[in-house]
Amino acid sequence: MKKFTLDIDNEDETFFYGILSFEKIARLAWLLNKAFDLDLHRENSIEWFNQSTNESFYFNKFVFNDELNHLKYTFFSNSDDGINLFSELRTIQYFILIEGGLTFFDKKNFLNKVKAIKEIQHISLIDQSRLKQKVNLIL
Repeated sequence: MKKFTLDIDNEDETFFYGILSFEKIARLAWLLNKAFDLDLHRENSIEWFNQSTNESFYFNKFVFNDELNHLKYTFFSNSDDGINLFSELRTIQYFILIEGGLTFFDKKNFLNKVKAIKEIQHISLIDQSRLKQKVNLIL
């Protein structure tokens, strides 16, 4: 009897983009909603506790679950009171993490639409393997 297997490795793939903009995060979330017909909504902030200083830092977060396309968008800030969630990426103000079934996700179309938003100065795909604090991606 012949065995068939279903390879679903792409289901757990993620795209991680860095965004440069001088706009506030809520305005950028609204602009992304408008450009992509999303419904990014504010959720509890990402809390990061710095054990050496005994302080907590909170990073704003917006989330949208696209059930039709099996995608989850998480848009979040990189800084709180001068502290960066990803210290090696301190020049980047915001991030968008796209995860789920990315087999049919059109990266080129996504980038073109983001680049068309005049309030966004730059967007780039970030190589997650080079991140020191990968644990911070567990949002």
